[in-house]
Amino acid sequence: MSLETMTHFPITLRLLAVAGVLALPLLASPPPRAFAQAAEDEAGDQEVARKALENKEILPLGAVLAKVEGELTGDVVEIELERKKGQWIYEIEVIGEDGRVRDIDVDAKTGAVINVALDE
Repeated sequence: MSLETMTHFPITLRLLAVAGVLALPLLASPPPRAFAQAAEDEAGDQEVARKALENKEILPLGAVLAKVEGELTGDVVEIELERKKGQWIYEIEVIGEDGRVRDIDVDAKTGAVINVALDE
């Protein structure tokens, strides 16, 4: 190996290492189709929720939040509408003044609190 080849060798390795590190996020990110599927799923979820509201299977979120206001001491950080065993449930995640996270399950049709659990 010539002196010129030996001095360029470490630079080549460093460039390959940098290129490999830069390429990692590309390998870890989902393919574009996955983004499209996620958007379709979300649109489908919104349509299902809209129909449930129109069919009076669920209360509007604002009405539910007003009904459970006393149970929601803290900041609401996430709300999901789920269907469990044929019943619509609003899953409300709240960070209390004590810094603890609580999961509050609410019957989406009546606004009644079903369960309050600390998120461990």
